[in-house]
Amino acid sequence: MEGVCPTVEGEKSDTSGRVGTTATITIDAGSRQIGGPYKILWSKNPITDESTDLNLIVVGEGKFPTETTKIAVTFTIPEAAYGTNYVEFLRGWRPESPYSFAFTVLPDIKVSPSSGSPGSKVTIKGTGFPANKKEVKLSFDGEDTTLTISTNGVGSFGAEFAIPNTIAGRHEFKATVENMYIGDIIASLQVRPTISLEPAHPDIGAEVTMTGCGFAAKSQVSIKYDDISIPSSPTDKPPTTDLNGNFSHSFKVPESSKDNHVITATDKAGNVATFGLPLEGEPPPAPTTITPGEKEQRFGWFGPQLVIFTWTEVVDPSGVTYILEIDNNLSFFPLEPGMRKTGLTKPNCIIQLEPGTYYWRVKAVDGAGNESGWALSPYPFKVGFFSAWYLVIGGLIFVIIFILIVRAFFRRLREYLK
Repeated sequence: MEGVCPTVEGEKSDTSGRVGTTATITIDAGSRQIGGPYKILWSKNPITDESTDLNLIVVGEGKFPTETTKIAVTFTIPEAAYGTNYVEFLRGWRPESPYSFAFTVLPDIKVSPSSGSPGSKVTIKGTGFPANKKEVKLSFDGEDTTLTISTNGVGSFGAEFAIPNTIAGRHEFKATVENMYIGDIIASLQVRPTISLEPAHPDIGAEVTMTGCGFAAKSQVSIKYDDISIPSSPTDKPPTTDLNGNFSHSFKVPESSKDNHVITATDKAGNVATFGLPLEGEPPPAPTTITPGEKEQRFGWFGPQLVIFTWTEVVDPSGVTYILEIDNNLSFFPLEPGMRKTGLTKPNCIIQLEPGTYYWRVKAVDGAGNESGWALSPYPFKVGFFSAWYLVIGGLIFVIIFILIVRAFFRRLREYLK
């Protein structure tokens, strides 16, 4: 043991530590060279030249330059039972070595995940406890969890725990071993709030009930649907949590222009929970085109004409608007300005069109943003025959011809009277 100074990072004792932490062995051999290959061995029994322990574990290995006289090597404390275990620094692949020492494994518990909401489950893993013990007790905030916990041969255990209804913030698990004092083995859990809706897939305008838990106790909660405050009426009071941070509140799902809807609940302590609103995803049925719909239908003969587009009405609990598109070809791309009308609330629309041949289609959009398929009118329709410019030019040509005829008539008349 002479010349050995083992240390463990983060611990008060240089010869103790918890499973999974890193330990450092520092050896100062003075003028003696201790370089070359090495191994670090771990055992639950003392390591001697006559050791035949089949449980020897290699926890580290490497190589130092031959002329090395002072070294520092690290290893990770393996899974082992509470109490004294043994470490040996074996150099030069030789079984004899003066660099060995006792190492005390300390108990520890960890919670995974380290945060959660009431009702969710976490896993508590314990290491470094006495081996093969059935007397491990686990409490949450000082209350017995009633979990039956037994350690295995290396002092480890695992248990699943459902977070009870409790307020937001830091809460503690504590593990103890009956009839044995090993100190307070504590792990913390951060409880965060959560909210849910019933029904889970509401329509716009439907009444829902929001349930919240894990908030601060006796705290008023403000609710927002996207950017809309709920309740929106000054006469309605916002909900208040009970002693365990729970609340329930009913409201109607408002209309919002956003595609993705988010509900946010915030208490006076600043605890926030969000909920992505899963609105119904079934698209409404497509409307049926009515007019224009007759084969080779024509509107007027000269200049721009007003055309009335009509289609069947579509009904959806969340409300319906329509999109109308008109184009001179069936690709409907690119559309001329003014040839796409959105947000139509009635099953009809009047548009003034220039002379030409057109096609049209329409679709329905419900309040949740779901779109039906396009309903395409089966026949093209024509607007006018001559544009206004044709009419103007034709009129000018007619006037010119008329003037020429009149001039020719009077010329003939003057010649006749001479």
